[in-house]
Amino acid sequence: MELKGVLESSDLNEIREKTQALQEASQKLAEAVYAQATAQQAQSASGDNGAESSDDEVVEEGDYEVIDEEEEAKKA
Repeated sequence: MELKGVLESSDLNEIREKTQALQEASQKLAEAVYAQATAQQAQSASGDNGAESSDDEVVEEGDYEVIDEEEEAKKA
């Protein structure tokens, strides 16, 4: 809010100071968010030993037979 009030004034130095303060605060916020995201990612990776699991994922095994089409054509 301080920067918004200063923008209406004509003092260029004060505008620069408030803009710099805003940029520094924004950078600190970004660092905190990045650190939190990194910590959550590390916790997630170590919590499930790197294996991804999903309740929606269904793996079914089945038997299969390889059929040689040329052999089938010779028999017919």
